[in-house]
Amino acid sequence: MTSKQKELSYEEKNNRLEEILNRLDNSETPMDQLADEAKEAGQLIISMRKTLTSTKKELEDVFKEIEKQKAEIENEKPL
Repeated sequence: MTSKQKELSYEEKNNRLEEILNRLDNSETPMDQLADEAKEAGQLIISMRKTLTSTKKELEDVFKEIEKQKAEIENEKPL
């Protein structure tokens, strides 16, 4: 992955991927750039998947903590 790609947000990576895929679908990519664009698309997909996996884990941890707090509150005895 290039340093430029690392600086992109998930949404920017998604937009770039869509641009590449649209050009590939419409045969607009010159033959001498085909391999480079396919490689860039692959790198974007890998990076985006890592972001999704990381975000999913973080959200799971947040929801586990919420459930833990909820259970502790439910188990507290009234004063």
